[in-house]
Amino acid sequence: MYTYGRKKGCRLSLDYTYKGMRIAYLENEVLSVGVLLDKGADIFDFTYKPRDLDFMWQSPIPMQRPFVATSALPEGAFHDYFYGGWQEVLPSAGWASEPYMGTYQGLHGEVSLLPFEAEVAEDTPNHIAVRTRVRLYRSPLALERTMSLKREVAALFIRERLVNESAGEFAMMWGHHPAFGEPFVDDSCVVQTPAKKVEVMAFHRNGLWEPGGDYDFPMVKNQRTNEVQDITRVLSREARSVDVVFFKELDEGWYGLTNQNLGVGIGMAWDKDLFKYLWMWQVYGGHDDYPWYGRTYNCALEPFTSYPPAGVKNAIDNGTALIMQPGETIETELVAVAYEGEGVKRITLDGVVEH
Repeated sequence: MYTYGRKKGCRLSLDYTYKGMRIAYLENEVLSVGVLLDKGADIFDFTYKPRDLDFMWQSPIPMQRPFVATSALPEGAFHDYFYGGWQEVLPSAGWASEPYMGTYQGLHGEVSLLPFEAEVAEDTPNHIAVRTRVRLYRSPLALERTMSLKREVAALFIRERLVNESAGEFAMMWGHHPAFGEPFVDDSCVVQTPAKKVEVMAFHRNGLWEPGGDYDFPMVKNQRTNEVQDITRVLSREARSVDVVFFKELDEGWYGLTNQNLGVGIGMAWDKDLFKYLWMWQVYGGHDDYPWYGRTYNCALEPFTSYPPAGVKNAIDNGTALIMQPGETIETELVAVAYEGEGVKRITLDGVVEH
């Protein structure tokens, strides 16, 4: 995965494939990042080299090239191809059971299932960048995402440009869905983020937290014990629980997820005026039906424009849908960073971690 002739500094390649799918690799002295170009430009590998640690969750469903669906499920094909990793979710989140603008958007929309075009935007020892782009099939949207690394910096910088190509308004839910797993995730992990409120979605019969809104962050009622607990502390797989929760009223757009046993973590920063909510998907061994059947232990921390995860119509009803005007363009930046330590006080968009 080295740029030809270069063995130090930043390196990249668009020349590799896996199971017949194009992949891109970006690498510097401290990070290795793999991007699955033929499926959503997913980030399937985010490895912090000093610890030889890939933060991304790997599900029991293997990564595989597209195939004929085993059943024409109303929620679409997201789960058939969900091997873990980091997806971009657009233009809808959750299982949208009602149509919007004349079509069904399925589970988590369509972007994560589409092939992206890719080109090298910059290639020097000090800075590399890969520009990817896709035009959606079922929605009037065009998305461009540029991912870059800087020399000796443990941060992936992301710049995005989203265009509404239609002649009318278009409502959507937009977010990023990085899922983290073992060996990084265990019950010493803790989430830090500057939120004021927590809402718990009624999601699964094995939910641990009492559904409802306006909990004062981070304390939430455990519906099994009736005790109030810190929802930001990751539990062991013995909890046999699964929940989706939303962190709301963010002072800034950032989080850190730190493994306090290992003294290492991963975090993100973003524009909170666009991605106003942080979702947390907590799978602590309790997702005992389709598609995991009790085999999974992981969590995801997801900056989103909207909530709840049940389609654009619900987001319109609760006033959180992102509504783009005809021909409107949105540009934004995010960063994902690996760090050492037992926690963080702040993460900035230039990749600085404050302890």
